[in-house]
Amino acid sequence: MKKMDLLLHPVRMRIVQKLLLGKPLTIAQIAEMLGDIPQATLYRHMKLLLDQHHIEVVETRKVAGTEERFFMVKSDSLEISEDEVELTAPEDHVQHFSVYHANLFQHVTSYLTNNSPQDYKQEGFAYWNTPLHLTDTEFQELTQTIQASIEKAFQNEKTPDRSTRTFAGMFIPHKEK
Repeated sequence: MKKMDLLLHPVRMRIVQKLLLGKPLTIAQIAEMLGDIPQATLYRHMKLLLDQHHIEVVETRKVAGTEERFFMVKSDSLEISEDEVELTAPEDHVQHFSVYHANLFQHVTSYLTNNSPQDYKQEGFAYWNTPLHLTDTEFQELTQTIQASIEKAFQNEKTPDRSTRTFAGMFIPHKEK
């Protein structure tokens, strides 16, 4: 199975996002956080992510005679190679983008229905798009700066004074006709 197909699946994408929040989670905790995924489905997708080395067991505990496993994402395994991107058919990219967009829409809908517009600015909620006029070199510099900033922020541990925020970004080239 191609990594894009594996990771850009609606259920697995949601699992990975919960595990990226920074603390190890059990399947029961993930099930509670996701809320709408049947336990058998969750186990099946967790096994697939585990077998493909995208998540790992970082701790086990004995609880009431059973072994409780705590999972984390192997973040170094999430990057999709340029070769795979280039060899993926346009219609498959459209499907993957649809899953990505639906997942993002679910996050935004949850936030908007549970928070007041008066909180948006303070909490950092915003959405926008704007055309950027850049040479190829300027574009590469911009993407490298963004990537370095995100990698630095991604290393931050969750603490009481740090709020979790999801950053979702994309660049869409405009082809002049």
